[in-house]
This record gives sequence, structure tokens and C-alpha cells, in this order.
Amino acid sequence: MSAGHAHEELHHLVDRLSPDQARRLLRLVKTDPELAETAEEEPSKPVRRRRLSIAGIGASGEGDLSERVEDLLAERFNRSV
Repeated sequence: MSAGHAHEELHHLVDRLSPDQARRLLRLVKTDPELAETAEEEPSKPVRRRRLSIAGIGASGEGDLSERVEDLLAERFNRSV
């Protein structure tokens, strides 16, 4: 497993934790000598927010499809509007 893959997998895991589980995980991290130092550091810059994995999934390059939704659905189901 690459470091990048492990990093992404950990992010997905943390995103699925309940608030109580997240607190428990944070406690575990803070008790690990190698990880505690990182957990205690104050970020020197704002935390980078990750984009939603679904962002842009409907990008068609054809502008705002929501304006044409009725036409597109009719076209897809071979009906006239």
C-alpha cells in the first residue's frame, strides 16, 4: 500500500466515524508517541478542505443542464415535450 493510498483510506475512514468514535480515535492518536506530536501541533495555515468526491460528476461541457432538464429527459426516453 502506498503512502498516498493509506492517506486517502484514512481520510475516508475518519469521514465515516461518529462523533464519539472520532473522539476515541483522537485519544488513541494522542497516546501514541510518534503521532501525539503531530496531533498536538497547531496548524500554521488553514486546514485544506477536500472536495467532495462527487463534485463535477455531472459535468457535460454543455452549460447548465438544469435549464434543459425536461428536454433532456424527454430526449432520453424518446418522448416529445
